[in-house]
Amino acid sequence: MYIPQKKNILRTNEDDPVYYNYFPIVGYVFKKRLSNTLSLLGGGHKRLLEIGYGSGILFPELSRLSRTFYGLEIHKKEELVYQFLKKENINNIILKPGSVLQIPFADNFFDSIISVSTMEHITKLDKDYSLDKTFSEIKRVLEPGGVVILSCPVRNIITDYFYKLVGYSPRDIHPSSHIDIIDTAKKYFEVKKILKFPDFLSLNFSLYCSILCKK
Repeated sequence: MYIPQKKNILRTNEDDPVYYNYFPIVGYVFKKRLSNTLSLLGGGHKRLLEIGYGSGILFPELSRLSRTFYGLEIHKKEELVYQFLKKENINNIILKPGSVLQIPFADNFFDSIISVSTMEHITKLDKDYSLDKTFSEIKRVLEPGGVVILSCPVRNIITDYFYKLVGYSPRDIHPSSHIDIIDTAKKYFEVKKILKFPDFLSLNFSLYCSILCKK
């Protein structure tokens, strides 16, 4: 898996964790979540959407896996990301500002959608900002037979400790757990496969998981 040089990446806000990918030890975990996501995605896509792309660290890989691909984000820092794309010589992408709760694309527009470390920030209960509303929108814009890959941290004592160590309240930044996300995904899609890291541990004691769904 190709990871851009750190000097090419531009953080989109102070909480952007993109530089963790370049740290020792922690960086291995962060890069593993990306490689697991890509392994479930495969290639040969027509129109691919990444939801919550952040600084765009996956864009160089996605540009090779899809004829045209799109990015959706709420941070409105598209110009920063386009500067990064120029450095990486990527020109087959369209960035859109907007929310996963109201995706600004037509029904059945995409054949594939991915989202890394986004779904855990959405609540499962708030009717205006819920996992159900999110998955309903994702299903709307995905064509029949299309695939969705969702990657998220596993909620357990280990990951809670890490987030506290770096200064966050785990439930504040991640109101939805991996189980919440998987259970909601099953209501809207067929869950085909779940990858976990480390793969020798059971799901609930691992650090991160990636979920392959099909419409």
